[in-house]
Amino acid sequence: MSRPLRDDPRPRARRGPLGRRRRDDVFAPLRSPHLDLTPRGLRLDRTRRVGFRPRGSIDWTIALITASALLLAGWLGWSFWKSTRVHVQVAGLESGTPFQPEAAEQLTIEITLPKRDDRFRSSISVDGVDLSRSLKFEDETLVIRPAALVEDDLLASALNEGEHRIRLTVGRVFLSDSTFEWTYVIDSQPPLLDLPSALDPVPVDQAVTVRGRTEPDATLTLDGEPLEHDDGEFAVEFEHPPAGALRFVAVDPAGNRTEAVTSVPVDYPEDTRAVHVSAAAWRDDALRTEVLRLVDEGRVDAVQLDLKDEAGVIGYDSQLAEARRIGAVRPEFDLAEAVEELESRGVRVIGRIVAFRDPIYAQAAWADGRRDAVLQTPDGDMLGAYGGFANYMDPEVRQYNIDIALEAVALGVDDILWDYVRRPEGHPSTMLVPGLGDGRTTDAIVDFLHEAHVALRAQGAYQGASVFGIAAMSGDSIGQDVPGIARVVDYIAPMVYPSHWGKGQYRVPDPIRQPYDITYKSLEHFLEVTEGSGTRIVPWLQDFSLYGVSYGEAEVRAQIQASRDLGLPGFILWDPLVTYTASALDPVPRG
Repeated sequence: MSRPLRDDPRPRARRGPLGRRRRDDVFAPLRSPHLDLTPRGLRLDRTRRVGFRPRGSIDWTIALITASALLLAGWLGWSFWKSTRVHVQVAGLESGTPFQPEAAEQLTIEITLPKRDDRFRSSISVDGVDLSRSLKFEDETLVIRPAALVEDDLLASALNEGEHRIRLTVGRVFLSDSTFEWTYVIDSQPPLLDLPSALDPVPVDQAVTVRGRTEPDATLTLDGEPLEHDDGEFAVEFEHPPAGALRFVAVDPAGNRTEAVTSVPVDYPEDTRAVHVSAAAWRDDALRTEVLRLVDEGRVDAVQLDLKDEAGVIGYDSQLAEARRIGAVRPEFDLAEAVEELESRGVRVIGRIVAFRDPIYAQAAWADGRRDAVLQTPDGDMLGAYGGFANYMDPEVRQYNIDIALEAVALGVDDILWDYVRRPEGHPSTMLVPGLGDGRTTDAIVDFLHEAHVALRAQGAYQGASVFGIAAMSGDSIGQDVPGIARVVDYIAPMVYPSHWGKGQYRVPDPIRQPYDITYKSLEHFLEVTEGSGTRIVPWLQDFSLYGVSYGEAEVRAQIQASRDLGLPGFILWDPLVTYTASALDPVPRG
């Protein structure tokens, strides 16, 4: 007989709290007493894992410990680095700065070390000479004065030309010394400024380039305006030859200056052979005919016509309003017709203007209350020299003369020859020049000629200046600085008439009777004082008799020969009566 299940002697499994039976500590799910045939997906039970951490989780304790260690190490490193740093402040010197000797003598350099330990471990040297025992810190600052180093016999070379080096060394624990260096330079040498004193002569209407060289670190100006350069090389282009002197200035970083002046001379016909003709003489048929005969025979290739003479009279048909208002225009001839006639015969026309000896203008200005336009006595009266002398400092006086020149050029005159560009004879203390102040007449005359030169050059006209024969040796006595004038004209016309020299001048015993000797000696001096300017010399020569000494063919030829022997083939003959010695002038065939 079978036993009932409950009587089965095998022990029964105990039910756990989860409804599963437990046997021998093995868990198994309870089985349902009913057979479930309902279709469903296969179910897989997940197995529980005891004591296992899910992937991607962080152990925050370890991370915190690691970060703290890194921060501590960084803080310790930073603290060590900071403790070994040497902080230095310098005042009074930017390293490498150049100084002129005078400025270096005032140089004061202050070196500040805030930390006391750094100061204790520091040493200082200048140009390799240890000065630690001689130079002491005052509070936090060490003061170095190169001039004091020299005065105290600590370093005799501290102000010598060249570079000087200051070296500060500060010892550090566990590390190499910390070193600081500064330099200063003593420079008394002016910078290089290389350019010709004058270019070769060029045509008056030709473009020109002025080239030069300076030091790469120099600052360059031309007539006060900044001028760029490429590593020291520079080039300035002009549409036509610039008038007057070009003033270049180079300044190096130390402040040393070099000035250089150059000019661009034009190719003025240096073989000019001319005769002077006054306005009245040109109107005179007989005199004009003789002049034209010299032209037609090829004995002269230029005629100098007076535009404004020593009396202040404008002898051609000027239309200038101011000249007409003051009664200066007293026409003797039609200028345009005269120019046309002369140029048709193949000769040039030189227009002579007596500038500042002008009694008509001076008296008119004085009457109008324009007293500053007139030279005066120290008491304030009008200077009586020549009946009135216009003031070369007055802008209106200058413009009046320049307007005459420009009008003549517009009517066909080829070049303007200024005369009486000077002050009257006599000591400067005997005359008052309004507006001159502490200036010099010589500078004022050069300034006027430069102003006129600019105006005439723009019109393609030449400019010359007549100067006293003695101007080469003592131009200051009459306000004519020949080297300065040479920079602002195309040619100089020295009046070296033999009759105007005193005995023994230029070591010529009797100049009036030794025309060759005095002409040669005086022109030789003019060549010396104008050397390098590029300006032509076209002298006034004498063709008149004076002081009982007759001048004819021999005397005129002697002067011409003296000039040619110096390489000066040109000349302008002067005879107040306009009667020239034709036999002294050799005909020159026109090519």
